[in-house]
Amino acid sequence: MTIKIQRPIKIINDCGALIDESDVAQAIIWASKIKTPAIHHVFKWGKYAGVTVNREKVHVHRLLMEWQLNQKLPQGMYVHHLNENKMDDRLSNLAVMAGKYHTSHHMLGAKFSKEHKEKIAEANHKRKGLKIKKRRILPIADIAADYSKGKSINSLAKKYHVDWTTIRSRLDENPELLEGKQ
Repeated sequence: MTIKIQRPIKIINDCGALIDESDVAQAIIWASKIKTPAIHHVFKWGKYAGVTVNREKVHVHRLLMEWQLNQKLPQGMYVHHLNENKMDDRLSNLAVMAGKYHTSHHMLGAKFSKEHKEKIAEANHKRKGLKIKKRRILPIADIAADYSKGKSINSLAKKYHVDWTTIRSRLDENPELLEGKQ
């Protein structure tokens, strides 16, 4: 009968990151869903130290913080290196921060040129996601006149290429134009 046990993990630091090998080994065992090999290499992955866990590459600083908190970090939470050294992954150098605070911390005192601000504005304009649309200008008097003559809100919406809720809200905002149709 074969008994499968987790052997102690040996960490080989290929990238020269500042790590506490015993913490990294315990974090790998914590994160592993199955028995894991006895040897793990810490390598440079992008700008950070990385390690393979469950056949997936993970950043060491994130793995250590998740192990320390005993849970996966929620989306929008970042692990910050207190001394700004991205290769210093000792627990004493790591802190969890919300995304907007992390960004503002790194951008504190940054000065942008006019060209750079224009590039940021252009990138934000092209970005997918929530976009604040400009309010469309519609001929309210014409809409009110057509509505008073008996045209439906749906037919007015088709005529002006907008949603029916836009027509309804514009009519509600201008009740003085609808005095004839009561």
